[in-house]
Amino acid sequence: MLEINRVRKSFYGFLALDDVSLSVAPGSFHALVGPNGAGKTTLFNVVVGRYTPDSGEVKLAGRRITGWPTHRVVRSGLGISFQRAQAFLSMSVLENLTLAVLAQAGRTRAGMRPLASYDDARQRARQLLEWVGLAGRAREAAEALPLGDLKRVDIAMALAGDLQLLLLDEPLAGLSRRERREMVRFIEELLRGLGLTLLFTEHDTEAVLRLADRITVLHQGRVLAEGAPDEIKNDARVIEAFLGEADVAG
Repeated sequence: MLEINRVRKSFYGFLALDDVSLSVAPGSFHALVGPNGAGKTTLFNVVVGRYTPDSGEVKLAGRRITGWPTHRVVRSGLGISFQRAQAFLSMSVLENLTLAVLAQAGRTRAGMRPLASYDDARQRARQLLEWVGLAGRAREAAEALPLGDLKRVDIAMALAGDLQLLLLDEPLAGLSRRERREMVRFIEELLRGLGLTLLFTEHDTEAVLRLADRITVLHQGRVLAEGAPDEIKNDARVIEAFLGEADVAG
């Protein structure tokens, strides 16, 4: 579904990504992990077109998307939810989802019309809210939602298009332990049920080992290791660089 081939990216002489390659299989949950500064978010930004790599290429479902602008990448079947939720806080939850549906279809510049007049987009928005369990909060302002629900809104916005692949950047960041468990169940049940391919970053080792079918470990901008969760969990290089003895033992 996603192929990243020998990607390099530097910033003012600092090499953030050094010859990074990975492949995400269709229908799989693939985790990208590593210490802070390992290059995870930089790689996400290269994939979605926010950064152009110095060299290397990115392919989505066999199609080269390297250097494409973000809106074109997103409309080609890739959705992304970054660590900080991107909802418009003053708008209602339903308005946020309606706008996301219209944006995915390239209809946000078709003229000034009230969002309530787009019946088809509102219907799709309500479906998305059903998927993420927030149908009952459709008319609430996004700013009134707890962080866990706001992250669900952000994921629903990413799902507004005709997706093949979803990127999640630290979906558990800022959540309590109870909220983390709920979010892991939510991600697993929703995305597995939809048959989507997932590439995600996360610092919660327990969540990574539960969700991921395959894990790629970045360290100092390079791929340190890749394999199934049990392989990564017991890899001495990974334990030293990222997981830590206590986390692995737990």
